[in-house]
Amino acid sequence: MTIDGIAVPLLDAPTVYDAAARAGIQIPVLCHREGLHPVGGCGVCTVEDTTSGCLLPACSTPPCETMAILTASPAALQARRDALELLLSNHPADCEAPCQLACPSGLPVPQMLEAITEGRWHEASRLARLHPVTCGDAAPCEKACRRRPLGGAVAICALHRWLAGDAPPAATTDRPHPSATTPARFRSRMPRPDEATMQALCAESGPRRISDAATTDLTHDDAAYEAARCLQCGCRKPDACRLRDLCTETGARQSAFAGEHSTMARDRSGTFRFDAARCVLCGICVRAAQQRQASIAPTFQGRGFTMRIAPPLGRTWDEIPPDILAACADACPTGAMALVPATEMRFGT
Repeated sequence: MTIDGIAVPLLDAPTVYDAAARAGIQIPVLCHREGLHPVGGCGVCTVEDTTSGCLLPACSTPPCETMAILTASPAALQARRDALELLLSNHPADCEAPCQLACPSGLPVPQMLEAITEGRWHEASRLARLHPVTCGDAAPCEKACRRRPLGGAVAICALHRWLAGDAPPAATTDRPHPSATTPARFRSRMPRPDEATMQALCAESGPRRISDAATTDLTHDDAAYEAARCLQCGCRKPDACRLRDLCTETGARQSAFAGEHSTMARDRSGTFRFDAARCVLCGICVRAAQQRQASIAPTFQGRGFTMRIAPPLGRTWDEIPPDILAACADACPTGAMALVPATEMRFGT
């Protein structure tokens, strides 16, 4: 067969994707993972066969000697971008939390607040001290906080100063914000949540109780309450998300297709975290668990727009073996499934 004008031997290649890979020709994939049964569901690997005039999913199409494949024809590239933009239309999630983007020192705000909420005080203090307070009373992170219209912004600066030992703001320098030193990347945005969604996304739906100046008389209970108000907007895999990389490469837009989005629910089990808003229903977690012959594992539930990844009916995430959840999180190409690093979990209250 020919791929991009190059004669490629079929040998025993099971798919067009494999034949191309053996010839050193890379075709992008999202729902495909080496070693798992291909399904060709996401459309990201679309190529054009000029012999038949058809667009084909390279990861699941058997090769044929009559094929003349183009991996980057205008039609194939447009199909891939359309596929990505359709996924983004049901992806109500931030690649990076607005508060973290606004922080002059690049403090991983959601990570620090989650550590406080879960009583991992050593981890929270370590993060606070690694990123010195530089904004004084300006609090750009709080101005960007999505909780502002919902009981007031999370008291990020007060918690930051408290954890860092109430140190005075560091001297302002001309150092650029961390995000300004990296190439521009695609950035997904979460729509402003309504009251009901906010209550579902955060552990505490009450109003702000900590003032900007209250950094010396805070208690652990005060801090835990305030940190639990965080919506946890940011992604756990901002630098290891295949969807984000593909959208950056293709110039895909999140706003290309309008419409409603599915659930923004979140679940956890031990160190495992699942964020339904970031799930693209690629099924890699399901197939990875099947490959390991897991008796209880993530599966598809529902049909059509209501389809979602969840534990089997009548089961919970806690009933799925930790090694299966870890394998699923490792295989997940987005931030939908992730593990909290063990070093973050070892500290008690």
